[in-house]
Formats: sequence, structure tokens, C-alpha cells
Amino acid sequence: MLSNYKYHWVFILLAFFCCHEISAAANDINRKRRRDNRTVTARDTQKKLKFSFIDSLKNDSLKHKLVSRFSINVNKTVIPKAIDPFDPYAHQAFYRVGQAKFWFFLISLLSLGLFLYYRAAFPKQFYQRYRGVFNNYYFNELISDRSLSFTSGSLVCILVSTFVMAQTGLLIAVYSQFLQLNSLVFFIVMLVAVSVWKLGLYFSQRLQSFVFSAVDVSRALLQKQISVDFWVSIVIFPVINIIYYNPNRLKDFNMSQCLLLMVLAWFVLKMLVQLFYLFRENNYSFTNILYFCALEVLPHAILTKTLFSISQTQ
Repeated sequence: MLSNYKYHWVFILLAFFCCHEISAAANDINRKRRRDNRTVTARDTQKKLKFSFIDSLKNDSLKHKLVSRFSINVNKTVIPKAIDPFDPYAHQAFYRVGQAKFWFFLISLLSLGLFLYYRAAFPKQFYQRYRGVFNNYYFNELISDRSLSFTSGSLVCILVSTFVMAQTGLLIAVYSQFLQLNSLVFFIVMLVAVSVWKLGLYFSQRLQSFVFSAVDVSRALLQKQISVDFWVSIVIFPVINIIYYNPNRLKDFNMSQCLLLMVLAWFVLKMLVQLFYLFRENNYSFTNILYFCALEVLPHAILTKTLFSISQTQ
């Protein structure tokens, strides 16, 4: 009977020992879990303490105002191109509306003012140039004057013809569908180009006249050029302004070709007047004819060919 109780106590001791081990293992697991939780919480707290100030700057209004001054906002929204059916500039009939500019009117006033100044300041030279285009008596009287006033009057004539020629070049560019060139900057570029071309032509003619020993003939032909350029520019000056300020009335005409033909007629008239002077004064020697063809006809022919080539490409 006692032996049976003895085995019961052994079984109770074994059960107690197993419960104790299981409880100890559970306590170790809970203790490790709490330790891990405390580590994670401490790490998060450390992060918040370390970057909290920097994170606050990201949302600071003062920094946003300072950075916005130097930031560029790029609109990435792509808007499809739409054609407005009621846009007048989308139709060819209204394509030249708004072509006229006020600065062109100021340039015209400047050219007109230079002409009136020349007529008032140099009345004798004005009359001699007017009569001396086809009358060699008045022309010889004109070139016999070698005073400073003669040089000043010649410079005024060159300025007037240069301004009108630059206006003509601008008008050719506009009517050749280069409407984006209708600006004061392009007119200044055209004015500089015409001035450089004229000065280069005068300089080369003067230089070669010493080579061909034809200084007097070169001076006479140069003054013929100046006289013809001056009077032709005065004749076409109102025509240029009428064409420029009436684009809608002239939209049915090929004004680019008309202007080029007018420039061609200008150059041909100048060549004929100079050639007429050479034969009238019996200066048609081989040297003078060679000088005339090389330095009078050839540069103007190249310029005319270039202008017609540019117009045909449009």
C-alpha cells in the first residue's frame, strides 16, 4: 500500500518539474520579446530626436518662400495644338493684316527730312544734280566743284538713297513671305548691309581707278551713280510707302517680283546713264570700258541675280 503511494509522489514530482521548465521557457520568451520591443522603441525615439529639426524645415513656410524665388516650375502638361476656325490670321486672305509698323513711318520721315534739308542747304547743287542727269553741261559744272560743301551734299544724297534702298530691301523680304523679318532690328541690319555694299563698291572703284589711270572718269561715274540713286530714290519713295501700308489691296499681285523688277530697272537706268556719259564725252577707250564693265555692271548684275534667286526659293 505504501509502495503505491510512493509511485504517486514520483509522478507528482515529475509533473511539477515539467511545469516549472515550461513556465521558465515562457518567461524567457516574454522577456526577449519585451527586450526587442524596448530596442525598437528606443531606436525610433532616437531617429525622431536626430531628424526632427530637419524634418520640421521641410515644412517650414520661410524656407518655402526663399526657395520659391529660385525654383523653376516646369509645366509638364501637354496641350494639343488646336486651330481656331475664327482666327483671321489663319486664312490667306487676312495673312498680311498688321504688317504696317510705326517705326517704318519714322524712317520715312527721316528720309523726307534729309531730302528737304538737302534742298534747303545745297540749292545750287540740288539744281545741278536735277539737270545734270541727262545734261552734261550742268553735270560738268557740278563735278568741277571740289569744295567741302560739295562733299557734304554728296554724303546727304548717299544717305537718302541708302535709306530708301534699305526700305526697298525690307519690303522685298516681307512680300517674299519673310513676315517675321518685319522689325526695326532687321531694318538696321539691312541698312548696314546696304551701306557696306555701297562703301565697298565706291572704295573698289576708287582704288581701281588709280590702277587704270582713270581717276577723272571714276569720279564722274561715281557722281552719276549718286545723282541717279538720289533721284530714283525720291521717285520710288512714295511708291514704297504706298505698297507697305496697303497690303490688303495688293494681295492679288506678286509684289515681290514687282519690287525686284523695280530694283532691276533702277540698276539698268544707272548703267545706261553712265554709259551715255562715256560716249557723250568721248571717253569710251578700252580701259574705261573695261573699268565700267568690271566695276559698274558686274557688281550690280551679281546683286540682282542674288535677289531674284532668293525670291524664287519662296
